[in-house]
Amino acid sequence: MKALAASLILLAACGGGTAEGGGGPTATDATGQPIRGAGGEAVSAEAHEHWSAALALFQRYEQQGWSGHCDEAVDAFEEANDAQGGRFAEALYMMGVAASRCNDMERARQMYTRALEANGRLCKARTALGVMDLEAGRQPAAQAAFQRALTEDSRCTEAYVNLAIIQRQQGSPDSAREALNNLRRALAIDAGYLVAFNEMALLYLGQAQSNAQMLDLAGVVCRQAQQIDANYAPIYNTWGLVNVRKGNIIEALRLFERAYTLDNAMFEAHMNFGQITLSFRGYEDARTAFARAAELRPRDYDAHIGLGAALRGLAAIVADPVERERKMRAEVQPQYELATQIDANRPESYFNLGVLYQDYMSGSIEDMQRARGYFEQFVAKAGRNAQFAQTVEDVTRRCQDAQARPTGRRRRRPTSACRPGRLQNIQTAVETLQAAAQVTQQAAQQQQNP
Repeated sequence: MKALAASLILLAACGGGTAEGGGGPTATDATGQPIRGAGGEAVSAEAHEHWSAALALFQRYEQQGWSGHCDEAVDAFEEANDAQGGRFAEALYMMGVAASRCNDMERARQMYTRALEANGRLCKARTALGVMDLEAGRQPAAQAAFQRALTEDSRCTEAYVNLAIIQRQQGSPDSAREALNNLRRALAIDAGYLVAFNEMALLYLGQAQSNAQMLDLAGVVCRQAQQIDANYAPIYNTWGLVNVRKGNIIEALRLFERAYTLDNAMFEAHMNFGQITLSFRGYEDARTAFARAAELRPRDYDAHIGLGAALRGLAAIVADPVERERKMRAEVQPQYELATQIDANRPESYFNLGVLYQDYMSGSIEDMQRARGYFEQFVAKAGRNAQFAQTVEDVTRRCQDAQARPTGRRRRRPTSACRPGRLQNIQTAVETLQAAAQVTQQAAQQQQNP
């Protein structure tokens, strides 16, 4: 979840003159009241001018894209921080947000920490650090950060929502109830807080497994959020998931498309759109969606698996067999191999490489043997994982042949009631190819030595 841009808090104050820490005249609002930061300090006119320019720059790149612009935005907020004497907490926080947009997470962490040094009660900064812990799998640390943020600032809507995310993922009825309570607390503070609406819809969606009526409730929440802001992209992605669960696939596709049209950096919407179009063999649309997802997250395993599947579907319809095999090797195979490099312990990439070499390559003994090697790796990685049990069965199933008898009579073919698995099919193919090669070799020798 993206951090939200900080805004200066306007507080009335007696007197006027110069800003604390920044020097120079104090910035004032339209009513002539001093503009103060979250910690209550008056903001200098110079710092506020830099802040306004930096925030406009940030919002521009949120719309246009961040590639190559993060340093520029960080520098702009740093000018505001310098003008405020180096302890402008909101500007330091925004430097962290800008750095995170280009995945410079170490720099972002440093900026959030500096923001807290300037104002230990800045809940956005503490929550941002908690989100980083959560994304890194350090849930206890994340939960502690969110709870501390709420202790320091009971109106910290970001902390309520992120705490609710953890509670939703815990899955128990009690944690779900507390998650809902925290989301309601956030909305009581800010009735238009769309992030809370989105998380509430996801909470109801998760509860729909045991209560189908929750699907309708999730849809109602999505519609309420849309009425508040029709351009809030995440709610359309969540709404799409609700429609997938209802079986309204066409409507789900429309909503996923709406989500990534509003925010082309929404990884989840591209992935969801790609998965559905791939299931319909809409390979061109799937390729576009997965390619964008892989661009957004180059180290995401599932994005590369999906892109490989879409590219394989496109290559399979190429009429020229030579060109078809070239595409398989040059375009499809690298996606599966990259997934293997990202996570060598997941089994999906090995299975897909096995399928590639068994079904789409030259059919040579060498390619069949490579396919067998990949399938054996798949079986080893899948282990007893129930998710892959049926696929493991389809790979390893062996149909019983009648054993060759002493008289030398040939084996009977497997009975029609049994469908040989991929490994047995490969074994049969290799034996057939080897026998054919032997016959060809014998025929050539007979021609040379009549």
